[in-house]
Amino acid sequence: MDSNKTSLAEQILRISNKLIFLEKKNIFKLGGLKLYPSEIHLIDVIAKGHDINASKMAARLGVTKGAVSQTLARLEKKGILHKTKDPQNKNELTVYFTPLGKNVLEEQRKLQVRFHDQYAKYFSNISEKEKTIIMGFLKKMEDLFDGLK
Repeated sequence: MDSNKTSLAEQILRISNKLIFLEKKNIFKLGGLKLYPSEIHLIDVIAKGHDINASKMAARLGVTKGAVSQTLARLEKKGILHKTKDPQNKNELTVYFTPLGKNVLEEQRKLQVRFHDQYAKYFSNISEKEKTIIMGFLKKMEDLFDGLK
């Protein structure tokens, strides 16, 4: 294997490792409140999905329903959201953001905009061919990760 291939493979592994370690750290702080990536991801799914149940949340996140239930419980304990059982279907939950949860969501959206702006600035300076190559590579990486499940 030539050094460029080795170097590229090593870079991909370094980035993967950084993502794994980031997932275990609290990355969002608001006052004394600390949220972990799994909590932020679930907040985002809830905000985007109206009338979404735990099974659908789990499917969108690629985790188990148990993981979703545990994360929902932590978010409720932290005062981010409130869960109620659906009166028509006792197996379904309705999730509402508290005022604190709405504030967290707003602050998280601001961070996402800044993050996306950085990428947009980078991608505005590269050619369509380069974008196509990057998208093809990312799709291949996603397919490889999907194959590991």
